[in-house]
Amino acid sequence: MSNSSLVLSLFPGGGVLDYAFDLEGFVVVRGPDPIWGGDVGTFHPPAGRFDGIIGGDPCQSHSALANLVRAKGLEPTFPDLTGEYERVVNECQPAWFLRENVPKAPDVKPAGYDVKSFMLDNSTLDDGTGWGYEQMRSRKFWFGVRDGAAPELRKFINFALFELPHAQQTVSSDARLVPVAIGGSGKVKVSASRTKQTAVGGNDGHINQLGSKEYREHREKQAVVTGRHHSNEMRTTKIRGEGWVGQIQRRTLEEMMELQGIPEGWFKHSPFTMAARRKIVGNAVPVGMGRAMATAIREAMA
Repeated sequence: MSNSSLVLSLFPGGGVLDYAFDLEGFVVVRGPDPIWGGDVGTFHPPAGRFDGIIGGDPCQSHSALANLVRAKGLEPTFPDLTGEYERVVNECQPAWFLRENVPKAPDVKPAGYDVKSFMLDNSTLDDGTGWGYEQMRSRKFWFGVRDGAAPELRKFINFALFELPHAQQTVSSDARLVPVAIGGSGKVKVSASRTKQTAVGGNDGHINQLGSKEYREHREKQAVVTGRHHSNEMRTTKIRGEGWVGQIQRRTLEEMMELQGIPEGWFKHSPFTMAARRKIVGNAVPVGMGRAMATAIREAMA
């Protein structure tokens, strides 16, 4: 697979994942998206034109907060569009596709594709120094290959050798706090009574420990980044067995962008309101994660 592979971005949103693939040499064509007035239901791409498809259908109907919305007699802003994603893949017939969504989103299995899914979070990915990225947020990916066995994409991802002690900030577009916990993607879970943190990615011999006092102080300082609550609002977070601790303050848009790896000036000529910008940034796949996935796909398909 050449560096200039032609890729269709489905449900592109603000285009952050597209940007990550652009940086890795892919040529990305954006499909329709509601924020630009597009309708995927009327979108019918030609077969055989694209090497791959990337993107994630709206996650609102699959998120944990969807039940709270339905409890009020309402429905999430966007319906379940899993079927539309699968339909476009079937019509487009690319050699591969990469879908991203929240952990509880339903699986996709287009006809003729072998699909493997896995979880990934930022803080397990090598930022180029051997350490993980500062933000932790679990995402689920589906990698499908046509007419053959899909490779284990995780084998081609560069994982961090060390974990940053403060690698537990979450960027979210939602107003409610996101529960923070260590675990998944090769990590050992940490609790107040179990404070050893091991290196991620299967590397042995590198251990980072926090004493119980240091651990509690660290948890008290965790910043959960959200996209909607007022700038002067302070929130607390609950740690199992420790009660309510910490004061969580909303981050600025610039701070959110920095955590997501989005370059300064991204919205310089954008017509979006501040609330819309925060939502775009909070929902985006971080640039570092996107680049790691793009590199892994190129190597896996080669």
